[in-house]
Amino acid sequence: MRYSSGRTYSLALHSDAEADLNRIYEEDEDVGADIEAFLEEAKNNQVTLDNFTRRKYVEYGEWPFNVDEWQETKQSKYKYNLWRVRLLWLTGAAAKYRIVYAFHPVEFRYYILGIVNRDFKYDPQHERSKQILAAYDALNIPRY
Repeated sequence: MRYSSGRTYSLALHSDAEADLNRIYEEDEDVGADIEAFLEEAKNNQVTLDNFTRRKYVEYGEWPFNVDEWQETKQSKYKYNLWRVRLLWLTGAAAKYRIVYAFHPVEFRYYILGIVNRDFKYDPQHERSKQILAAYDALNIPRY
């Protein structure tokens, strides 16, 4: 009897994050290309995607990055499954961005919901936060 392999994860770029990436490309094409290259690498690498929901995870490989939860959402009654990744190899202007994403456990898919400035405080009352949370809910991603 043959056993099927385990579920594989996928990655999708929400239209809001796509707009963020386009804006970044307009500001600095190299920075946009670096972020897009990371997303393409992650999309095609199950080991990377496996680590996208490990608190305080740091990857030291060819594409070093750091993962953590969006802490402010833990205060609500129904917690969002939101995360952020910081790209550690980027320096200068490129280092100022964080990729915000959510994991949809039913679909086994990571949704990139936004690419925000490092100074973004993740305050749920901030307009950009509200946009990210609305996208999360529109995608029917379960809360826990």
